[in-house]
Amino acid sequence: MAWEVKEGEDKTAPPAHEPDIVKAVQKEIKALGDNTKANYDDLRKGFEALKDVVDQSKGKVDALITEQITKWSEDISTRQDELDKKATEQIVAEKKALTERMDAIEVALKRTPKSDPNTTEEAIAKAHAEAKEFLIHCLVVRDKSDKGATYDRVNAMEINVDEYKAYSKAFEMFLRKDERLSMPDHLKALSVGIDPDGGYTVTPVMSNRTIAKLFEGDPLRQLANVETISTGAIEWLVDWDEAGWGWEGETETGAETSTPQLYKKRIPVHVIYAKPRATQTLLEDSGINIENWLADKVASRFLRGEGAAFVSGDGVGKPRGFLTYASGTGWGQVEQVAMKHATALTADGFIAVKYSLVEYYLTRGTWLMNRLTVADAMYLKDGAGDYIWKPGMAEDKASTILGLPVRMSTTMPTVTGSALSVALADWAEAYTIVDRLGITIQRDPFTVKPYVEFYTRKRVGGDVTNYQAIKLGIISA
Repeated sequence: MAWEVKEGEDKTAPPAHEPDIVKAVQKEIKALGDNTKANYDDLRKGFEALKDVVDQSKGKVDALITEQITKWSEDISTRQDELDKKATEQIVAEKKALTERMDAIEVALKRTPKSDPNTTEEAIAKAHAEAKEFLIHCLVVRDKSDKGATYDRVNAMEINVDEYKAYSKAFEMFLRKDERLSMPDHLKALSVGIDPDGGYTVTPVMSNRTIAKLFEGDPLRQLANVETISTGAIEWLVDWDEAGWGWEGETETGAETSTPQLYKKRIPVHVIYAKPRATQTLLEDSGINIENWLADKVASRFLRGEGAAFVSGDGVGKPRGFLTYASGTGWGQVEQVAMKHATALTADGFIAVKYSLVEYYLTRGTWLMNRLTVADAMYLKDGAGDYIWKPGMAEDKASTILGLPVRMSTTMPTVTGSALSVALADWAEAYTIVDRLGITIQRDPFTVKPYVEFYTRKRVGGDVTNYQAIKLGIISA
């Protein structure tokens, strides 16, 4: 905490931008030294007066007494000089020790924790609290005039809001310009950060919270059937066909009937990956945990990417979406039901889609559509004048259309001519998501030095498994 002293200035006084806390402590130490010196000066004056009395009384006072008084005066003067020297040395030593401790505290309070997977917000808050408590402890001084009573300098200080606002403005200017600020008010504001020798480059309050942009996704993983496998694909035998039959007369022999066939459904897994990079220096010095931040960002992007594929993926190197199948009621087809208008939603269209679904799946059906499509559907009314959309009456209850719950998907098409804007399905029966492994990360600090590369991948697949359990509403007359 050394400061530059200009010619003619008091070397013991801190500059104007020295923090108020340090000024208070140093003022107290100086006052202690001044009080001690004043006591010694008073004692010296008493001795000088006694000596004058002895000098004026020569011949009237016993010679032995005069000699004893003279020796006593000389002895006290010698001790006084020794005490003066010790007191000066003690004050200098205490000021130096306090200065070193204050410097250590300031560095500890301003240092941003390095990126460490084991560092938590609670641990950082605890460390700062301990440092602040130690600082306050150091600033509790004793008042010699009150027999050892203590008082807290920190609590007695007032917060200067205007000065802090000026500091915040000057700090932003400092970040934007590669030059030192010379204006006195800016320099004073920047020194609010405690350390006048560079501490103003560190803002006193920098939250480790990061404001993140929210991206909309698709809820298929929450609705569909999810399987975890240990190989590269999963297969089922599907009993989709039925046996032939007929009526036989009393004297007639029935003809041969058809034999039902079994189908096989196979869903392979595909690799979704990302390769973000960060410098080693950034990983070490950043105020937030960059590795965790990157992992969270990649995981979020994977969820949105796979969700979009579950809806509209073409199945080539990625999951196949339910919107990509041809219309029909046979194997490998998803029926598309006209919604009674060429360019808009209608209440009759929702009724047509709802009751095209087999009753067994209808009781467990959930609507899926874009957020904007839901907004359009909220205006529709039935023949009795009642809205077909009903809000959920509880926090854990979804809103409904014609009594069935509604979920929103950002990948579903909005309302335009010939768009597949509405889907209704028993999703746990209709669509299956296959996971081979969760997200894996390979940390590579060698290949692209000085960057550290995080090769992140996940193996996932998805496809329609029951074509009867899903219906699509197409904007068509």
